[in-house]
Amino acid sequence: MTDYMTVLEMLSALERGTMTREALATRVRERLNVLEPKVQAFLYVDPEAADRIADPPGSGPLSGIPVGVKDMIDVAGMPTTGGSRAYHRMPAEDAPCVAKLRKAGAVIVGKTNTQELAYGVITPPTRNPRNLDYIPGGSSGGSAAAVAAGMVAAALGTDTGGSVRIPASCCGIVGFKPTRDRISTQGVMPLSTTYDHVGLLTHTASDARYLFHLLTEHPGDSPIRAADGRTERPRPGGRASHDRVLAVPWDYIRERTDPEIVQIFEDVLGVFRRLGYGFEAVEMEPFDEWKALQLTVRLPEAYLTHREVLEGPRRGLLQRDLAERLDPGRDISALDYLAAQAIRREKIADWTRKMESYAGLVMPTLPCPVPKVGQEQVRIPGSEVPVWDALVSMTAPWNVVGFPAVSVPCGVDSRGLPVGLQVVGSPMDDDGLLDLAAQFQAAAGIRL
Repeated sequence: MTDYMTVLEMLSALERGTMTREALATRVRERLNVLEPKVQAFLYVDPEAADRIADPPGSGPLSGIPVGVKDMIDVAGMPTTGGSRAYHRMPAEDAPCVAKLRKAGAVIVGKTNTQELAYGVITPPTRNPRNLDYIPGGSSGGSAAAVAAGMVAAALGTDTGGSVRIPASCCGIVGFKPTRDRISTQGVMPLSTTYDHVGLLTHTASDARYLFHLLTEHPGDSPIRAADGRTERPRPGGRASHDRVLAVPWDYIRERTDPEIVQIFEDVLGVFRRLGYGFEAVEMEPFDEWKALQLTVRLPEAYLTHREVLEGPRRGLLQRDLAERLDPGRDISALDYLAAQAIRREKIADWTRKMESYAGLVMPTLPCPVPKVGQEQVRIPGSEVPVWDALVSMTAPWNVVGFPAVSVPCGVDSRGLPVGLQVVGSPMDDDGLLDLAAQFQAAAGIRL
């Protein structure tokens, strides 16, 4: 699947005239026709998308570039369902993040599949384009699969506990969750108003950085694209540019991670060493502590959002296990919720101080190989755990604190399936984080 084109490669080819818009439209149309029936990445495809790619309705820095949008995010004229039979509406307006993409000239190919209400890590019935016997991850699995299969150049996803980074790792692409609220969640069906993020799925960190700047653009603050997508915009905060030390939560990694993934991660550290980085072990709280904070905050917020469905006649339209997993949110007390939010604020302050000493924090994105379709348990050192618990264990902490985090492909396992490296940055230092990820990608030379 190395014949994909990145956003920046497409733009360069269109500008140089080495690829016509008609050829790009044909490329997208053929991939949709051949691959979509197998991968099932989309819930809705705009039948006129290819025509718009061939003849974009407007100019802009993304003119004609094909993009997918997760079906939690409003796109005018396309249904928003949250992947559920309990919801269906036709929004009259784009979510702000979609409106900015359209303003830049991007063509929205369609709405990508999501685990129902973005609550899960599997995204049925979507399959992993790298191997159809395996899951694409979730809940933004449709967005990741569409990018990995080359049906779109980039896609929007949402991330509440890892839902952009998990499928990016499973599908061998880049998944970027920015600092909380850097990309507006207005016009996005909420799961947890405290932990929800809008993120990007692309092939490279340079693509993610370029699109991120378009999505966060303010008047008089336009990004300037260089050959690799780097911009001259000053960083809004976070680490000093001369820091060359990376934090590694070794105890957390080793007690939860498959030995093969640990070995691949250790090889990754060799790439950073060649780039001149050193490492320092950092302590990280046990996963059970992060999990408790996630559930105590996320569940009552999700129940409140979907209360009308959960307590009304449309409940039967939800998958039974989803309704039963959301029900405990009704019984979490206001006292427990507020106490969890207080602990969360303490963690934000503590980790903000910790990260001031580092260029970033690195760890595997997932502690285990990509699960097979239908697999319910995965083995990590010492035990077997549910797929959900395993897949969110490395990613969910960074939703709790709201820090920027990105998953980049760093190799393949013994089955030939992708393995992801997660890089975490200081709050508001999204540019520094993406620069670091781009450095790794360039030095590692991995193109899956």
